[in-house]
Amino acid sequence: MRIPSLPGQPILGDRGERLSSALLSICRDEARKRTLLEWLRALTPLDVVDFTFPEDFSGRVLVHLVEQSGRKISAHSASEGTLRFLALLAALLDADPTRTYVIEEIDNGIHPTRLHLLVQLIEQQCRTGGVQVIATTHSPQLLGFLSPEARAAALLVYRLRGADESRIRRIAELPDLERILETQDLSRLHASGWLEDMAELMADAEHEAAE
Repeated sequence: MRIPSLPGQPILGDRGERLSSALLSICRDEARKRTLLEWLRALTPLDVVDFTFPEDFSGRVLVHLVEQSGRKISAHSASEGTLRFLALLAALLDADPTRTYVIEEIDNGIHPTRLHLLVQLIEQQCRTGGVQVIATTHSPQLLGFLSPEARAAALLVYRLRGADESRIRRIAELPDLERILETQDLSRLHASGWLEDMAELMADAEHEAAE
């Protein structure tokens, strides 16, 4: 993400390669650039008002963030968290509406008070932008911000005691979940271990029924 890239390469690499050229492509569209700036300010403490893309001797560009004060922060100097947000935003604001992104530990590096904004951004772009996001998290707090639609698609990855392999179960399939959510928060249920306990009980019941 800190390495300069050639203009005309609007697609991010698997690990955020070509970030600068992807951002340059977005910034050539005023509407997408405006959205990019708004979300960057919402998700980070930076007061970014613009981007510049100076070229090096080979014609490659490196993004610089321009703050309200006029201070410029290059991708070389930006924090890892800021670059992660930029890469996520670049992916979600991609002009191609048919992409699927797999993001590990999506909440990594984001302040807990901004987690709800991250969830809002992803759900909004999935609804209106046509992209699909498959993300992992260990954060109970993030689960609590999911909309009912996103919660219905959420999966629990767990491992039974003594088992070598992990299993996957849709969270919405857990017994009495909707009734329990009337008085309990999903984040608290996850933090308490309730999700894994219920998944294990279901697995035991299924095993007994199969015998």
